[in-house]
Amino acid sequence: MKKVTIAPLNRICMLLALCFLALGIETAQAQIDFPDDTDDEIPTAPIDGFIGLGLVAGAYYGIQKLKKKK
Repeated sequence: MKKVTIAPLNRICMLLALCFLALGIETAQAQIDFPDDTDDEIPTAPIDGFIGLGLVAGAYYGIQKLKKKK
């Protein structure tokens, strides 16, 4: 079996790319603070009203598609 080696220049490029990515993750995960006057309460109208109905309709549609394939 042939042994695969990485050229030194490629190794340096990969190391630099890894460093840039590692440093970027810390910045990306930092969270900003909201001002005190931000209204972050739950909205009065729920968003999940028809999720159950959508799941049932999607399951029915998926089952029908699987039956047609057979």
